Amino acid sequence: MNCSKCNGEAVIRIAHANLSLCSVHFIEWLEERVERTVEKYKMLEGTKRLGIAVSGGKDSTTLLHVMKKIADKKGIEILGINVDLGIDQGKLYSSKSTEMALKNFEMLGIKYRIVNLEREYGFSIDEAKRGIHRPVCSTCGLSKRYITNWVALEEGLDTVATGHNVNDNAQFIMMGYLTGDVSNLSRLRSVAPSENGLIKKIKPLFLTYEKETLTYALLKKIPFILDSCPNTFRVGGRTQDSIRRNLEEMEDKVPGYMLNLVESFERKIRPALEEKYLKKEEVGKCKICGMPTSKDRDICSFCAVRIKMKKVKSLT
Repeated sequence: MNCSKCNGEAVIRIAHANLSLCSVHFIEWLEERVERTVEKYKMLEGTKRLGIAVSGGKDSTTLLHVMKKIADKKGIEILGINVDLGIDQGKLYSSKSTEMALKNFEMLGIKYRIVNLEREYGFSIDEAKRGIHRPVCSTCGLSKRYITNWVALEEGLDTVATGHNVNDNAQFIMMGYLTGDVSNLSRLRSVAPSENGLIKKIKPLFLTYEKETLTYALLKKIPFILDSCPNTFRVGGRTQDSIRRNLEEMEDKVPGYMLNLVESFERKIRPALEEKYLKKEEVGKCKICGMPTSKDRDICSFCAVRIKMKKVKSLT
């Protein structure tokens, strides 16, 4: 293939845009595309300090590099955030992930906070998987959201960015349709405003394909962890896995399928769901940590997990 812009050798075919691009023009194209997404959805409006959640994988490290360029243009300060979750299972997954995040922070000269879940909160995800009756991915997601929001509040951040891509969002949407979970679908925003003690969250890559973030990371020689989380295919992941594969097969047959699914959901379907199903709930404060919780609960879900894990560990 020849590059659509310079007739040089292309490294990637972007079927949904009818483009073949060389390494130089692909890097420019992706950076401009993400910047247009950020501008179109006013993601950085009112932002002076931006947190970027970096797991160490290809999506979050690509996000860090692209957003650094955008933030520099706008005079926005960046703080990198990594959570060492303590997922090991003989693969040192979390320690390797954190190592990659750290390499990227130092490569770009970005200030950062690394939070070790076990050291600072008394348990690891591996321990929670064995110790409490709750899906491990649910505990992991809860922990990442809680700690990221806590760090953002402590550091005085205005906004936190995460690396969710088109493939991720298409999968979330289809799972929501399958289960009929209109409440969660109504919350699936590309820009979640700051409210009830929660920091504003944005997804600058939500219109960018996984293949594109991977290609960008490889071409830019960005260090990232290649391994998948060892929990991904072990705990209730078969349905989600099948949905993701089917979406990607449809994408091959109909280029732009996932992109159109996500864009139409964001522009047309989610606002309608939000109007009907996203109710303004009264929010209380957790009596342990002071973070937001449901009005009818004294303690937040994360502190409830901490208490359970403390009891479990005291018995072993």
